Amino acid sequence: MKEPPRQTSLDGLQVYLRPRVEQVLARMTERGFDPIIFEARRSEERQRWLYGIGRTHSLRRKPVSWTLNSLHIKGKAVDIISKTRKWDWPAFYVALKIEAKAVGLSTIPQEGCHVEWRG
Repeated sequence: MKEPPRQTSLDGLQVYLRPRVEQVLARMTERGFDPIIFEARRSEERQRWLYGIGRTHSLRRKPVSWTLNSLHIKGKAVDIISKTRKWDWPAFYVALKIEAKAVGLSTIPQEGCHVEWRG
């Protein structure tokens, strides 16, 4: 199965999430990091594909998603990574958790890059 495309635009996010994500990006940049949106709103097709990695696809990777009911589908979550170091910067993800909380967003322990609105 071919990988469905990622969406990196903030346009598909819920109206209350977008300004908070923009604040997180600005705050991270002020701290000297280089944040980018890796993925924003997600199609149901892409969510099924991600859920299938490690379960139904032969990509020899661990499961990427543990649910078919992701907040990404509803425009209530984004994945933010470092532009230059991708997922390989522990200090980036510590700061991301702090900055997300400062603007009323949540993170999850399973994915350092995942920022969501639980309201």
